[in-house]
Amino acid sequence: MIFDTHAHYDDDAFDEGRDALLSGMKEAGVEYIVNVGASMASSERSIKLAEKYPFVYAAAGIHPHEAGEAGEECPAWLSRAINHEKVVAIGEIGLDYHYDFSPRDIQKQ
Repeated sequence: MIFDTHAHYDDDAFDEGRDALLSGMKEAGVEYIVNVGASMASSERSIKLAEKYPFVYAAAGIHPHEAGEAGEECPAWLSRAINHEKVVAIGEIGLDYHYDFSPRDIQKQ
């Protein structure tokens, strides 16, 4: 059994052929997938994929590089997202000071 614990099949790169790819996973031996959101938008897309495919689950979160997009609504949104029945993890979160794509104080919030 293969369990893909960190996928990004919501990415634009999979727009063409996403359904064919995901529909063939079981035949290829992939039993489960956790599609990981890295922003509010990609977390929502991950949840939609999980709703569509029974073997796909979602991780919701905001990558530190995307922390600047998180406004005041983020805590309430995250609370709703992580309580969705197909969300099994909080992912792509933390602090990333190597690249400093988002200010450190924003990442900490």
